[in-house]
Formats: sequence, structure tokens, C-alpha cells
Amino acid sequence: MQVYIEYAFIDNMIINFILIRASTKIIRVKSSVVFQLVSALIGTLVAIVIPLFSLSNVCFIIVKITLAFLMVYVSSKFYSVKKYFLTVLTFVILTFLSGGFIIALFNLVGVDYERYFILNYDSVLPIGISVLIIYILYSVLIRLCLAFFKERNFRPFIRTCVVTVNKKSVKTRGFIDSGNCLYDKKLALPISVLSTSLFKKLEKLGLRKSVSSIVFDTVSGTAEMKLYIIDKLSIYNGVSVNILNNVLVGVSPSNFHGGDYDILLNPDLV
Repeated sequence: MQVYIEYAFIDNMIINFILIRASTKIIRVKSSVVFQLVSALIGTLVAIVIPLFSLSNVCFIIVKITLAFLMVYVSSKFYSVKKYFLTVLTFVILTFLSGGFIIALFNLVGVDYERYFILNYDSVLPIGISVLIIYILYSVLIRLCLAFFKERNFRPFIRTCVVTVNKKSVKTRGFIDSGNCLYDKKLALPISVLSTSLFKKLEKLGLRKSVSSIVFDTVSGTAEMKLYIIDKLSIYNGVSVNILNNVLVGVSPSNFHGGDYDILLNPDLV
């Protein structure tokens, strides 16, 4: 079988990148793609050079373990020795599971694994390209599944909303927040919380003058939130619409930007 150096380079580069990326994600270590690529490149160059030397099995294992420590070290800036060693351990385990374990298992049961895994470098694409495609499809599938279940869990509490200020309207989405117990005692009105992005849109429509403010407890202490009156808030539930006039809203002081929704609706409004 003829092995092309560029195919070996591509295969090692892609697989090393996937393994080092997976390891940092599992241990939740911050790592940029650039550092991960540099780490994969180091592992690739060593993997290509090693066959040029006649190493004993013991030396080969020492080189591979040292390489694992080096690759993980390059992949990120570690502020914890514990996380560094956990990442190294994870990387070694993933490397073992991705190939070595399968080969060891086939040998254990006496099966000729070469009949099942023929590394045919005369093929059009390197094996690494196929692995990369599978990895991308897997990542996309995981993201779609997470998005689906997140939407399914939140959907019963999400409402389409229309906010009206100075006879101009903005369509958005609100989340019925059972933990929102904010109430203005002076005005005797429940308080809903706007995201900063929605508030900026309403400011352009003329929502500028604060009518009051409220101080409330947070995890880090107390915080103050300015309160405003919007002319009208329409809350849709899919069947009917609840139209509320002169609704009291505040702007989150904790830099709430929103995501699937831009209003934390007070349960008393629904």
C-alpha cells in the first residue's frame, strides 16, 4: 500500500484538531481555534517524523505521552493545574477510544481488523476529510437537538407581544417569568422587564422619561431599576389577545439582552 505524505498530514491534522477541541470542551477550558490548530499541527508533525526513527516500544510510548502534555499545554492558557491534567487525561482517553481501543478489542477476540479498516490512501479523499464531515454533521445535529428541546421547554411560557409607544408599535416576544414578583407599590402596578435591545428601540419611538425607580435585592446585593410607562402592550396566546394600557416596565440593570424573548412578563399581566 502506498501512503502519500499529504494524506497522512491531513488525516493527523484533522483528527488531532477534533480530539483536542473535544477535550477542552469536555473540561470546559477556554481555547481558541487558533491555539487548537497550532496544537494539532505539533501533533501532526511529530506523528510524521516518528516513523523516520527506530524507537523501542517504551520510547514510543514516552514520546506519545510527552506529546499529549505538550499539545494540551499549547491548546489553551491554563489557570488551574487540575484542569490542565484533567484535559490531558481526557485527550489521552479520547485518543485511545478513537482508535487504539478498537484495534485492541479486535486483537483480543482474534479478528483481523485490517479486513475491516483498510486505510486506502489511493482513494479520492483522505480519511481525515471523511472524519471531518462526520464531525461537522454531528455538531450540527447536536445544536439542532438542543435548540429543539430548549424551544419545546420554553414554548408554553413564550408569548408574542406588541409594544406600542406614541402610536408606533414594535413586535417582539415575551417570557412569562414566574420569578418576576416586582411590583410598584406607589403606582400599584406589576413590573415587566425589558431587554436593553428592546429598550433602545422604544427610545427611538419616544420612550425617554422615567416615571419612577425601584430598588430590589440581587445575588450580588441591591440594584436600582428605572421604570417607564408604555402606552399599550398586546399579549397573544395563539387564540386571543390580551390588550393592556399604561403598562409599567423597567430596564434590566444586569445587562439583560434577551435571546428568544425581549420581555420578562410579570405573571399578573397574563
